[in-house]
Amino acid sequence: TGIAYISNVAVREKFRQKGIAKLLVAKAESQARNWGCRSIALHCDLRNPAATKLYQGQGFKSIKVPDGANWPQPKTSPDVKFNFMMKLLNKSAVSKTN
Repeated sequence: TGIAYISNVAVREKFRQKGIAKLLVAKAESQARNWGCRSIALHCDLRNPAATKLYQGQGFKSIKVPDGANWPQPKTSPDVKFNFMMKLLNKSAVSKTN
């Protein structure tokens, strides 16, 4: 009934482009479904277009946070800008990992 949050997805550089991040996100979605969550969300660094493409490819959509909204933001360097992304979870869906 809640919203699961992915706080960080990181893959060591030499292991990138092998589907590991995709699998990690799929596993997080599966766990969120097991917890009974209706959706899953994350913040994506706008300076990382590869990550944005990964999440979009797995069905995440960019969500416009209303100006003045008191939503939590990642605690990082003040100059880092984030894209808030969310995906609705279908309880019967099987996560696509390839």
